[in-house]
Amino acid sequence: MIRLILLLAVLLGALYLVRWFLTTPAETVAANIRKSLWLLLGLGLIFLAVTGKLNIIFAFIGSAIPLIARYMPHILRLLGIAKAIKSTGTEQKNNSPAHSTLLMNEQRALSILGLQKGASKNDIIEAHKRLMQKMHPDKGGSEELAAQINHAKDTLLKKT
Repeated sequence: MIRLILLLAVLLGALYLVRWFLTTPAETVAANIRKSLWLLLGLGLIFLAVTGKLNIIFAFIGSAIPLIARYMPHILRLLGIAKAIKSTGTEQKNNSPAHSTLLMNEQRALSILGLQKGASKNDIIEAHKRLMQKMHPDKGGSEELAAQINHAKDTLLKKT
């Protein structure tokens, strides 16, 4: 009889979880799953520590993981690291074109591409291609130099 009651309880619990999973927004489901996994990890470590299967030092480390995970964003924000990590990719992409748009005149564009006044459209394209093969960020160059080279090419092509 007790087994039947336990089976019924497990089935009702499973039905409730499926219904909750289908009706709850994805962000809430993900957050609750993360919390549940941390809880299970903590309970598992406590169980191992209580049964003597886990050294007490590892028990302290295991119980500190949820605290570290909870307070790490606050610590990183205080140190300014989280902002730097998040904005590393976007900040470089956004700032590089800003630096390259600083009053690019024809003379500066010609000097960047290594061309003489009166260069043809093909000369501009060839010089740009040659420099980008050397200075592209994927080949060890900087994003700022690549942005300046691109802007110089655009400036000269608009004037031709």
